[in-house]
Amino acid sequence: MIVFSTFDDEEKVEVIVRNAIDQKFAACANVLPLRSIYPWKGKIEDVNELLVIFKTTSSKEPDLINFLEQCHPYDTPEIISITPNSINSKYFDWLNQTLL
Repeated sequence: MIVFSTFDDEEKVEVIVRNAIDQKFAACANVLPLRSIYPWKGKIEDVNELLVIFKTTSSKEPDLINFLEQCHPYDTPEIISITPNSINSKYFDWLNQTLL
């Protein structure tokens, strides 16, 4: 499973990502800078954010989502989960072993 979420603070991201990995909700995460443009409270926001791409298993996905909902600093956090169509077998084995 791939779970996406955006954040506004690099220090918060590091704590959240490390906790998700320590608690075995995710095997790893990628953190990417991005620019987000969206309507919010009657105006168009244009902000720099960090996109976190968490890699997890379908059995750990509910725990990861619950964890993110509990610790996310946003009032309305973006938490999107997708199922990959395919995954490299060696990576998939590593992912499962990491989350045991």
